[in-house]
Amino acid sequence: MFSYLKSYSIENAVAFLSVFACASVMVLFGEFELEVSYWLYLPLGAKILMYLLYGYRVFPGILAACIATGVLLFNSWNGNLLIGSMAACAGAIAPIIAMIGMKLARICDLSNLYNIDFRNVIVLVATTSVVSALLKYFVYMQDLTLTIDAFDFITHYITGDVLGSITVIYLVLKVLVPSIEKRLNSANLS
Repeated sequence: MFSYLKSYSIENAVAFLSVFACASVMVLFGEFELEVSYWLYLPLGAKILMYLLYGYRVFPGILAACIATGVLLFNSWNGNLLIGSMAACAGAIAPIIAMIGMKLARICDLSNLYNIDFRNVIVLVATTSVVSALLKYFVYMQDLTLTIDAFDFITHYITGDVLGSITVIYLVLKVLVPSIEKRLNSANLS
């Protein structure tokens, strides 16, 4: 029982740190006014990777990271903590909805990493981006002080989510993991 709680806590901590780090990088790019943060929403890629690696049990860590980034990095969503927290919940649950939808549609069962190829990940990214954009649109529509153009809002979110997610997933799978494997292999040969 203790080992399960320990691994559960570690997995959620890793998920929290991954999402928070991606949001921090995105904010850093935004401060340099590179317009990168507009086109690359990196945290969604971290959320997808964490759900793929650890399953739905990292939901608490991802949700905590979404709320923490909103409060600490995004200035509490310009003072609207309730709407921002609801949007954070939508962003944390969107990959789960997409994964369950893909399983029910028999596109791919994403619970077994050995059966997944990169095409399945691309479909997951696109599906998650659409689900996330729609959920966040409906959340932000509850704030009567906002005037939102539905088309601009949804296309902006989908574009940023897709490009940011693919960037994070590609960097992790094609750059980070191979470099770690290379270092481990060279250490074992020594």
